[in-house]
This record gives sequence, structure tokens and C-alpha cells, in this order.
Amino acid sequence: MTSQKNLLEQADARLEAGDKVAAAEIFTQAAKSFESEGMYREAAQTYEKVGTIYRGLHRGDESLSAFDQATLMLVRQVSSPEVHREMVRVNIQAAKVAEDAMEYKKAADFYFRAADFAEMEPEKRGFTIAAADALENLADTYEEAKSFDKAITLLRKVGGLYHASGDEELGSRINDRAIKMSLRWSEEAKRRSDFLSAGNALAEVAQVMYSEGDSPEAIRMMMEAGKLYERGNLFEKAGNIYDAAQEAYKLQRLTSARKQATMKAAEAYMKMKGKPEIVAPLLVKAGNMLNEIGSDMKARWALKRANELFGQLAERAAAERDSQSEMSYLRYQAMCLKNWGKVEQAEAIYDTVINYFLSQAKADEERGNKEFQAQSLEEAADVLEEAERSTEANGHLERALEIYVQLADECSTQGEADEGSKYYSKAADCAFKLGDEDRTASFHLIASDKAVAAAKFYEEMGVPELAAVWVRTAGTEALKTNEIEMIEKAIELLNKSAASFKGINEPRDAFEDLLVVFETLYDRFPKRIDDISRVIKKMDNLAMTTRDDVLTSIMSILHAVESGSHIGALLILQENEEDLLSKRDRLHELIETAKFRSRS
Repeated sequence: MTSQKNLLEQADARLEAGDKVAAAEIFTQAAKSFESEGMYREAAQTYEKVGTIYRGLHRGDESLSAFDQATLMLVRQVSSPEVHREMVRVNIQAAKVAEDAMEYKKAADFYFRAADFAEMEPEKRGFTIAAADALENLADTYEEAKSFDKAITLLRKVGGLYHASGDEELGSRINDRAIKMSLRWSEEAKRRSDFLSAGNALAEVAQVMYSEGDSPEAIRMMMEAGKLYERGNLFEKAGNIYDAAQEAYKLQRLTSARKQATMKAAEAYMKMKGKPEIVAPLLVKAGNMLNEIGSDMKARWALKRANELFGQLAERAAAERDSQSEMSYLRYQAMCLKNWGKVEQAEAIYDTVINYFLSQAKADEERGNKEFQAQSLEEAADVLEEAERSTEANGHLERALEIYVQLADECSTQGEADEGSKYYSKAADCAFKLGDEDRTASFHLIASDKAVAAAKFYEEMGVPELAAVWVRTAGTEALKTNEIEMIEKAIELLNKSAASFKGINEPRDAFEDLLVVFETLYDRFPKRIDDISRVIKKMDNLAMTTRDDVLTSIMSILHAVESGSHIGALLILQENEEDLLSKRDRLHELIETAKFRSRS
């Protein structure tokens, strides 16, 4: 402490002498010394002094850096109401420094952080509005620089923040500004033949209009955006937004308009060129859409072309000796042929794939590799089921199930709870495919119990990371039993695993577990509004803390779903589809549930 005391005395002396820069530099040395010895309270106070000195010198970057360090020192202290109040006070100071320096993004971040740690809701709302004001100022600078895409993205966020804070009038005013700017951006982009930007601008307009409740005009904007994407040969984007439009028409029971939008979506997908692995699945989607609206000839053409592309992919995989990929592409090819009406050709390809997996299973059995044998039997059964040969499929599934149970029992005898859980889960999957609900629930229940035991083992071993993973597994397995009592237990376990992941500084894993909790509550217990609100709040906090754009996009979708705006949710998903690829199907399910409830 003596060296730090000397440094502080030197810094105070330089400050009294008017040499503020030297004082700040010496205070910084003292703060680093405190930090190195784990004296985080003293380090935070000293970094704050540095930030205040640099603020007086109008040296914004140095000031903000010092306040960031002060915040970091506060985070490292033991959490308490006093520390939280200090976090709020320091971050408000930093936000004002950032505003003075016209660093509006940083100002918003500091205000958001202050809101995270504020105790009272009125305080939180006040800081959130201050952050929104800062972001609106940043949007102004983007507009002046004609960076309309960035400006509009910010304005949409600002409008949402104002609405969330209870200022509906201001939120609507900001959204109206975003609409006008988007329309202007679209016109300017069209004049430059920049049809991507022009379409994106109208897609933005549609999202804002939906959030304001103007559904008919929003759908019209979607259709116009699709036309612009087509003019720019951006057929996947065109198909996606036409698809969103047909969903909106479906909600409004506008049958002929929906049929037209569905046709436009399918035709856009059919115009695509590029990598077969990208184009082929979209052609299948187009074929299914066309079948739905009764356009059989066009559907067959789409499936015929998809079949050809999957055939090319299978040939390429064979040349590269990638048997797994080859079999996967052949399955897709057979599916296309079957749906196209070429049953005999489809059956011949299915036979090739089935024989491959059965020969793999036999080879694995001869080598004594039971797990791989069971996996190959499962693969063969899946293809047999797809080929409508259920009796044969069930025989192989029963054998795979027996092997998994045998492996699980062996692991349990040896005290390997984690491996036992894994194999019981695989046995449950086989039972599910067999349609055996009792055995499915029973095996998942055992897998959950084994996972709890594994979590306890790793906790006692002092490995919190693996303990958290196995608590998550226990929750997931409990959920799969599909029994109300176990689903309640699953929610409890997943909340616990989320807290554990947060505790070991893995916020994205915590977010993932809370997302499962949200999905479960929203699907199974929609009337538990308070529980749903609580999990949304936890997820909001994680998204804000990480400043992760993907998590923020997911939260935008969940807020739209929670409020019943399924079209708004769908538009946000369409806009961020590439970033949300791994979550796309799950988010689509939530949107479908919201759509169903809005119609009932």
C-alpha cells in the first residue's frame, strides 16, 4: 500500500501545481498497481479520478477509457447494492463525457449499462430513454452522411426503446421518420439501379409499418420489395419476402392474393442460379409451395431440377470418397423423384442407400463397435421409413435400441453416469421413432436422472463447466419425457444451468438455456405471463450485457412473438436469416404458434 500511497501523493501534488496531464498519468499508475493486487475498490476510485481529469481537459478518448476501466473494477468487486449504485453513477458520468465528445454509440452503451444496474424501474426507464436519445443523435449523423441503412436500423431500435419505455407517441413519431427515410432511400437507390438497397429499404418500411399496426400497407411494401430484388437478380431474397407476404395474406384470409404471392415466391426460387447445395433445397421448397396451390406442372419442373442438382452433388461426393454426404444427397434425390412421380427410380436409389447403411452395420458388428453398429441401423431405418417400408425399419430400430440399452447398462455398472445418460437418450430416440411413448418417456427419465448424477460428480470434482453442461442435459432429457411433472422439473433445471453458465462467464450458453425455457413456457404454459416476462427480462439482460447482435435480433423476434405480432417477428427473422440460421426452425415454430393464437 506504501507505493500506491506515494503515487497518490505525487499525483495530488501535480494536480495542485496545475499539471493535470502528469497527475492523470501518475493516478493511472496507482490504479494499475491497485488492480494488480486485487484492490478493485481503490482501483475503481482512482480510474474515476483519471476519467474526471481528462474530461476537464476535453480529452474524450482518454476519459472514456478510464471510465471503462473504473467500470471493469466495479464488476470485479463482490456484487452488492452499493456496488450497483456506483456502477450507475460512474456510467452516467461516462455517458455525459461521450455525449460531449459526440460519441453517441458509446454514450448509449454507458446509459444501457447504467440501466442494467439501476434498482428502480423509473430509473431504468429514464436511462433507457437517454440511451435512445443518444442513438437518435447517432442516426442523425448517419442520415447526414447518407448512410441510410445504418440510420434506419438505429431509428427502428430507438422507436422500439421509446415504445418499451411507455412513450407511445414518441415511439410512433420515430417510426414515422424511419418510414419516410426508408422510402427516400429506396427511391435514391432505384435511380442508381441499386436494387438490393432499394428492396432492403422497402423491407425496412414493411417492418416498421407492421410494428405500427398498418398491415395492408406493410404487405404491399413487401411485394414491392420482392419486385425490386427480382430486378437485381436477387431471387432468394425475393422468394423470402414474397413468402412472408403470403403468410400475411393467409392471416387476413385473402386467398387469391395469398396464392399470387405464393406463386411469386416459388417462381423466384426457380429462377435461382448458383451452388447446387444452395439452389436445390430452395427448388424443393418451391415445388412444395406450388403443389399446395395446385400448380402441378410447375411443381414437377421444380422437383425435376432439384433431383438433377442433388444427383450432381451425390456424384461429386462419390468422387471425393465422402460416402456419408453421397448417401445424404442420394436420399434427397430419391425424395424428389418420389414426389415428382418417378416411384421406381426413387425406390432404386433408396435401395442403394439402405444397403450401404446395413453393410456398415454388419462391418461394425464384426469389429465389435456396438455404438457405430446401432447408429448405422438407425440410419438404415430412417431411409426405410422414408421409402414407406415401415416394418423393416421397425426391426432395425428395435435392434439399435437393444444395443443402446446394453451399452447404457454397462456404463451404469462401471459408474459412468454421463455415458449412461447418453446411451439411454439414444435408446429413447429409437423408442420415439417406433411410436412407443411409454418407453420413450421412461428412457428419457433415466437419462435425466443419470445426467443429474453426472452433474453432481463434476460439481464435487470442482469442474463447474461440466457440471453446468450436465445440468442442462438433465433438463433437456426431462423435457423430452413430455410429462407435465418432468417438464416443470426441466424448467427448473434449465434455469439452474443458465444461472451456472452465467456464473462462469458463459452468457451465450446461459441465453441458450433460457431460450429453451421461453419456448417451453410459451408453448406449454402460455397463461403463465409472469414467468414468461421474467425469462424475457433475463434474456434481455444477457443480450444487453454481451452486446451481441445475434442475441439482440433473437430478442426482437421474441418480443414480437410475446406481443402477438407474428408477421413482425417473421419479417425480423427474414431480415436476419443468415445470422440466425442455426435457430431458424425453432424461431419459425414460435412464430407459427403466435400466428395460430392470433387467429383463435
